[in-house]
Amino acid sequence: MTFLSKLLASSDVKSLFKKSVAAAVFAPVLAFAQSTVVVYTSAPAEIQNAMIPAIKAKLGLDVQVVSAGGGELMKRIQAESARPLADVVVSTGVDVIEANANLFEAYKVKDVAKLYPQYTKNPLWTPFAETIATVLAVNTKLVPEAEIPSSWAELANPKWKGKIAFAGADKSSSALTQMLQIVHNEGEPKGWNLFSDMMKNFVITGNSTAVIRGTAQGEYAMSLTLEDNAQRFIDGGAPIRIVYPKEGINSSADAMALVAKGPNPAGGKAVLDYLSSAEGQTMLVKASGRRPVRADVAAPGNSPTAAGLPVNNYSREWSAANSKDYMARYQQLLRR
Repeated sequence: MTFLSKLLASSDVKSLFKKSVAAAVFAPVLAFAQSTVVVYTSAPAEIQNAMIPAIKAKLGLDVQVVSAGGGELMKRIQAESARPLADVVVSTGVDVIEANANLFEAYKVKDVAKLYPQYTKNPLWTPFAETIATVLAVNTKLVPEAEIPSSWAELANPKWKGKIAFAGADKSSSALTQMLQIVHNEGEPKGWNLFSDMMKNFVITGNSTAVIRGTAQGEYAMSLTLEDNAQRFIDGGAPIRIVYPKEGINSSADAMALVAKGPNPAGGKAVLDYLSSAEGQTMLVKASGRRPVRADVAAPGNSPTAAGLPVNNYSREWSAANSKDYMARYQQLLRR
């Protein structure tokens, strides 16, 4: 055997050859994984249209987006769990993340100390944006200044019959939150009695978009809605005033999280760091009208600061224990 043939037959050369072939085959795949981040999101279109270009510009990453409802995204991630395709999930419910903890990896973003502490207790998720689902949007052309309500209780006044839009607690998650908040503020039985009286004045629209659009267009004098929905119409020039009823409102954050064993964990972490940064939160507020999850970024428009709001959140345990019973009562009210 010649020296050359002996050299080629040696285990060291064979090993080197195998490594070289593997590198040639897998290098393009690895390069793709490192330069691309896959984002699964439930965020509405206006947020995606601002968020994706901002991620590309800031991080220099290509972004692949899968957009669907939170439940659908979780089913997809579960189905892909043996070989995950997503790197991060952005803008979904906290409950959904915590109920599927095995699908995600704990990660504390770089600016975790600057985020509102009530949203940083579980490292499995990072707050994305703060939402207030329990405000009134009042059409100032239809309701004189002196008659604009400042409380939930005022909505039970018979003079508002047929003038208040409500999406329907059985049709809209935000409307369910509104109903639960009103009952929670007063406790039983006073809270439920108040909501029952308010229902006599409601026009049930069946979805959350119709309530604010109808109020902005003058179809309704006011509506129970989300703050960011109302803010977008204000920004568009609608004669809307946002009221934060003094008995109490609900403020919560949706979540973003790192998918366990995703193809580009470094890219996923960079996305979470950026979206929770002051720059990322400023972009989000401007795009959506939602509130930031850090105090050093201004709230949208002329919105009051979070510290000045009458927040009176109910616990998830209370909600879980009472939602079924209250929904049954709500259905009875609808049949009256």
